[in-house]
Amino acid sequence: MTFLATKGLNEQEEEKLVKYMIKISKEKGAKITTQRILIFKELVKNTKKHPSAEDIYENLKDRVYGLSLSTVYRALSAFEELGLVRRIPTPDGKAHFEIANKPHGHFICKNCGKIIDLEDIDTSVEDLKGKLHQKGLITESCNVVCYGLCNECQTNG
Repeated sequence: MTFLATKGLNEQEEEKLVKYMIKISKEKGAKITTQRILIFKELVKNTKKHPSAEDIYENLKDRVYGLSLSTVYRALSAFEELGLVRRIPTPDGKAHFEIANKPHGHFICKNCGKIIDLEDIDTSVEDLKGKLHQKGLITESCNVVCYGLCNECQTNG
């Protein structure tokens, strides 16, 4: 199992994702507002940090007129329904979000809350979906989350 690259996307990749979000929203009849576009852009820029709705709100509240935390939550829920965003459940009950790209798992540190992307888990997920299908179950999504202590907490703990 390897970790996904931690470098962010370049501006072209970010713009491509925003255009894709607008396209999907139009196709599925979802609202496209300036606030939603800015919320999506903020998530795209910080997807490797797996921000919470509160993080996104804090980063945008002084730059986006009339933005509320409930608006951020509604936008993220809409993006999730459109298949653009993935919600990452955490032990403290606070949801974190990322752009729904290549399937991968997550490791969450139970001490500091850090979320680390795990690559090469998509094959295992596909195997699991296949086994469930053999039992007559249809899997719409699958989320693999491992919990433990990150390297920093092991060293400092």
